[in-house]
Amino acid sequence: YRPFITAIHSKPFILLAGLSGTGKSRIVRELARACDTLDVAPWNVQTPANFCMISVKPNWHDSTDLLGYVSRISGTDKFISTGFLEFLIKAWKNPEVPFFLCLDEMNLAPVEQYFAEYLSCLESRKLRNDKIVTDPIFPKADKDWYIEFIQQAGGEGVKEFLTKGISIPQNLIVMGTVNMDETTFTFSRKVLDRAMTIEMNDADLWGGLEEDNEQFAVAASQLIGNAVEGKDIYKDNKADCDIILHYLDTINNALKGTPFRIAYRTRNEFLLYVIENLKYQGEHSKE
Repeated sequence: YRPFITAIHSKPFILLAGLSGTGKSRIVRELARACDTLDVAPWNVQTPANFCMISVKPNWHDSTDLLGYVSRISGTDKFISTGFLEFLIKAWKNPEVPFFLCLDEMNLAPVEQYFAEYLSCLESRKLRNDKIVTDPIFPKADKDWYIEFIQQAGGEGVKEFLTKGISIPQNLIVMGTVNMDETTFTFSRKVLDRAMTIEMNDADLWGGLEEDNEQFAVAASQLIGNAVEGKDIYKDNKADCDIILHYLDTINNALKGTPFRIAYRTRNEFLLYVIENLKYQGEHSKE
């Protein structure tokens, strides 16, 4: 599970690509179980309390299916909420628990269209007072329907929602499953540049036939990130970071004159990922 855990801790937006039937959506559910402290017996429930699966539909061409919309059919404005927003608020109410959102078959619709707000907010992440904060994915509105919706949502943080809108909680992990065939859309560089990508193309056909999957535990601290940019970790890991930077500089020199040179976002994620991964390495494998 190390590739998944280190990628999540580095950036909470992961694309799981690969062959159909390799367990991409299942791994998200099992990771949620492994850190679920909301259920008494998470390995015995069908759906962990910190897990939500949303099946992407081919007709999603805007964000209303995720962020809701205002209905005026009754003559008064009424906000129609969504499972995504409710899960978002639930994550805010339980900040110590990692919450896993699985977007199943994520590229059945153009990701840049229905997920634009999330992609933009993801890039606004900043470390402030030891907390990772973002711009609001659901901006506040000085309307009765907004106040009514927030009050119905209840729980801690309501007052902040009324004044600042709803931003992405630090403990929300979004993982999208991806199959590439004639029914799906390709990803633009905008999306690929903002996500960690893991390919799942291997299958052990003898695996899992004689025994159940082993139960395992993952601590919230292994999943919920505590850094966003390279500067957040550079001072405490200068020697290791410099090795990484020299390596990336060599790549950039080789790619001079092409549009594929490494810039700040990729540099930051290289630093975050490698430093996180070093926790699981012995000195003999560190280099």
